Amino acid sequence: MPTYNICYLNEDGSLAASFTAEAVSDKHAKILAHAMRLAGSKGLEVWRDAALVYARPERTPLSPPDVAAQESVRDAA
Repeated sequence: MPTYNICYLNEDGSLAASFTAEAVSDKHAKILAHAMRLAGSKGLEVWRDAALVYARPERTPLSPPDVAAQESVRDAA
């Protein structure tokens, strides 16, 4: 099964939270992302490897999220 990185975003686009999950398809990963939605988050992204497979609100991705880098910035604050 493919592994997906599901990211929840703050209003400014910064990472609020993320988790990794396996799903049988992109569609199931999207459903999981909505079912596990973080209260107060303003957006979400579903990534399979370096491919953005779903985003709300829709946007054009620049690159896959560097979750580790964003978490270290958040932890330093």
